[in-house]
Amino acid sequence: MTFNMTPYEMQNRSCQATATEIHQQPGTWYQTLNQLNPLFKALKSWIKTITDQADFDVIFTGAGSSEYVGNALYVSLNPVLGYHARSFASTAIVASPQYYLSKTKPTLLVSFARSGNSPESLGAVQAADAYCTKLQHLFITCNKDGALAGMAEGRTDCRSIVLADETNDRSFAMTSSFTNMYLAALSIFGDRPAEELLAAMDQIISGAEDFLEKAYATTENLVSEFAFERIVYLGTGPLKGFAQESALKMLELTAGKVAALFDSPMGFRHGPKSIVNDTTLTVLFLSDEPAVRRYEMDLLKELSSQRKKNRILAVSSWKDSQAAALCDSFISFDNDEKLPSAYLGLQYVLIAQCIALFKSLSYGIGPDNPCPSGEVNRVVKGVSLYPVEV
Repeated sequence: MTFNMTPYEMQNRSCQATATEIHQQPGTWYQTLNQLNPLFKALKSWIKTITDQADFDVIFTGAGSSEYVGNALYVSLNPVLGYHARSFASTAIVASPQYYLSKTKPTLLVSFARSGNSPESLGAVQAADAYCTKLQHLFITCNKDGALAGMAEGRTDCRSIVLADETNDRSFAMTSSFTNMYLAALSIFGDRPAEELLAAMDQIISGAEDFLEKAYATTENLVSEFAFERIVYLGTGPLKGFAQESALKMLELTAGKVAALFDSPMGFRHGPKSIVNDTTLTVLFLSDEPAVRRYEMDLLKELSSQRKKNRILAVSSWKDSQAAALCDSFISFDNDEKLPSAYLGLQYVLIAQCIALFKSLSYGIGPDNPCPSGEVNRVVKGVSLYPVEV
């Protein structure tokens, strides 16, 4: 069974694809690492031809969850890439490339896309081609039959990585596709040797498997016990990008019934904290970095002291009794050693996916297609693309 549901029950509740795709992620992460392992040397060598130049840009792009892959990624990669990494939405590049792209600077545009068929995925590539004079492309997608993957054929300025078919989520919301595209790019652009990368991912995968088999029940119980109408996800550095994706999952799977917000713990005090009322669930993703965690703990103490009927969930990679005492719910992945936030996000986002799944089901919504009337679609519709004015 998946999340204690039989296949018949999942089908009857229209959650079979979503639940399966959330649950399968640890196994797909191994698939992605095994797929990329033979390609690392050639890909890193090709990327080095760009990053060895005196000045350059590495720009991650996508729309929706595919944009948030880059938002979570570029922060941790900036030290590796000499602080030349950025993340911009493909929707922004399509409309106004002049604000995001350099005409003359050597640029590597890394496009993330689940289906590769969204108008903006293709439009961003076309806009960049028209605007930039020194441009290379890397496509990371989950659909071998998608238009984006097809654009790479016959081009010498482009590399394309199509991940395993299992990552091409059939559900409305991106889950496996998000984490696997993120992991693929982290592996390719990161500076960890393959052995260290695999050792770190062994820990991440082990903790993720344990959570998805047993500890997920904490999220299910939280949803059943607390009828929250608002949710806030907070994370620092790379974890802020994962918080952004987490908030979107709640909006998508509940068809907007739950107001969802994300921020950094430090930024939350500067206005966004106004969202907290008696029906708010605040989820704090805790970093393993001591210098960062002290600020996060300060906010946790503050939120805890101001609690009324609202609730707090803290998420940690290790059993932190101090943090656990300050919140209503506490989830620990019990990793063997402390890891960078760039890796922890893969575990933490599973919690958000599960909360969104169970909250959707609590409303009687089918997570596989939460908007059957068609106002919002799995692949965006109704977008017109116009020629780029260079």
